[in-house]
Amino acid sequence: MARLSGKVALVSGGASGIGKAIAQRFLEEGAKVVITDINGDGLTSATAELAASGEITSVTGDVGVMDDAARMIEAAVQRYGQLDILVCNAGITSVMPIEMLGEEEWDRVLRTNVKGMFTLIKNAVPHLKERGGSIITLGSEMGIVAVPESPAYNASKGAVMMFTKSLALDLIRYGIRVNSLCPGVTRTPLLQAEIDNSLDPAKTAAEQASWAPIMRVADPLEIANGAVWLASDESSFAVGSSLVLDGGYTAK
Repeated sequence: MARLSGKVALVSGGASGIGKAIAQRFLEEGAKVVITDINGDGLTSATAELAASGEITSVTGDVGVMDDAARMIEAAVQRYGQLDILVCNAGITSVMPIEMLGEEEWDRVLRTNVKGMFTLIKNAVPHLKERGGSIITLGSEMGIVAVPESPAYNASKGAVMMFTKSLALDLIRYGIRVNSLCPGVTRTPLLQAEIDNSLDPAKTAAEQASWAPIMRVADPLEIANGAVWLASDESSFAVGSSLVLDGGYTAK
């Protein structure tokens, strides 16, 4: 039996990368899925591609805007009559040392990576309370250990980790489990762009592959499999947990 049969899930940042892979795996496990993204063209393309795997719809918007987040949640409930799973995946990276980090860049990263979770969860909780459910926040290995010259990103993912634990304590009384999925370096369009735009793409790719002890980058579907577990009843005792899928990076 499909592990998410009868469930309705919303996945933010679903146009590409990890979000798209999560949507695909949820569909394969029997869920009805709503994907959202700020990239309208990418969202249209992803929706058309994923439709072969199950029932899916999409909503374009910016999770950093409260009204957009409310519209995303309402679209899911109006379309499918319920909401059971929320995956707060939308996020951006930032590599910039503190002396170069401006207020605009700081605000941009925190707005998407932290506020973008707050807006979605705030609007989703009233619906999740009706049935119980699962909220999955996308953390990072960099929410556990810091890397140089990324203070805004490190701070944002550290905030996500504590936000997750706080919500887990508050919402479990309603049967809503909140957990964090923490990927390591993963083969996404953003990662590929870093390779393509570097001075030495082959060297950059090799450096990325050697980042973790496993000596390769993750496939997005490997991360998505973790999301399936957190969304399913198989993880029924996971509350405020962090599922770290980083190829051994934080074990060093």
